[in-house]
Amino acid sequence: MDDSALLSRSVTLQLEQGLHIRVCSLVVSLVTPFDGPVTIRHGEKRADANSMFDLLQLAAGPGAELTIEAQGDGAEAVVNKLAALFSGEVEY
Repeated sequence: MDDSALLSRSVTLQLEQGLHIRVCSLVVSLVTPFDGPVTIRHGEKRADANSMFDLLQLAAGPGAELTIEAQGDGAEAVVNKLAALFSGEVEY
């Protein structure tokens, strides 16, 4: 995969309280070092993963289907980290 390819992965949000402020803060801290764009989609809504405001506007509760999209060098790593967080595989 080249650096310009868009990597996309869907995941079911398994967090008991959904995408709340603490998780959104962690998402921002995970994607900040990443150089490319990272987007989280919930239905028709899209959020820049670097923006707490955007992430909170998704209003994603437990069981929500999220799509993580990243582009650039290291996209696979950032998508995997976010997928693990959203699926409840990682303590936050």
